[in-house]
Amino acid sequence: MMMSANASASSQELVKMITWRTILIVGLCWLFIMIKKSEACIPTFDEEETCLLGTPYGTFSPAPGSTVVEGATVTLTCKPYAHLDGTVVTASCSPAGVLSPTLLCLPCPDTTWVYDSTTDRCFKAFAATPVPGVCSKDVPCAGLAAQYGAPSAVAYTLNFQALLDAVQIGKDNSIGTGIYIVGIGDPVANEQYQLDDGTPIPLASILPFFIPAQPNDTPANMFTQLTAGFPGPLGFDDFNCVALGTDGTICQLQLTP
Repeated sequence: MMMSANASASSQELVKMITWRTILIVGLCWLFIMIKKSEACIPTFDEEETCLLGTPYGTFSPAPGSTVVEGATVTLTCKPYAHLDGTVVTASCSPAGVLSPTLLCLPCPDTTWVYDSTTDRCFKAFAATPVPGVCSKDVPCAGLAAQYGAPSAVAYTLNFQALLDAVQIGKDNSIGTGIYIVGIGDPVANEQYQLDDGTPIPLASILPFFIPAQPNDTPANMFTQLTAGFPGPLGFDDFNCVALGTDGTICQLQLTP
């Protein structure tokens, strides 16, 4: 009889322990729910997704940096340097927190430009604009900034193939003479190549992109600029920019800083 009483008391203590533990766990869960709306305890309590607005080659309304809730819609107007300049796209905030669709505002004005994802730049071949008495390699690029709303310059990148792709499109479309200056040279010493912004180029990385038998400059470094587009295999060649030259230029648009 004594054993039965002891067993009953133990059972009651066990029930009390389980009951208090259950109350504690449930209480903690509700505390998490009230503070963070956590999914850890009850999956049906879920935070509403938000989308942060950026500027993928277009202008958002509301302004970039704003957030919109799931299901809300915004408008995106393609920038002048994007495909379909001025096109207005309606995008919605998805349950995954992603704005979609925004694919119409692709980088570069049209398919005659080459997009370089490593620098977020667009490259295109332009015919020469000769100016008496000066090397006019920069002239074809000067007016592009006002036209497209993005900084412009003679094209340069360590992605040499992107420059050559732009050269090929220029040749295929008979733009100018089919020979184009790029923003690469060795102004300090022979074969010490650098981009126009001063970034040094390892010689081994650029040599495979020269046409056969090039570079062949003298130790005195007579030729300080590179061109591309000669007949035959496509590649770079040593060059000196001269006054009233007829060679065109590969220009660039810098889409984002």
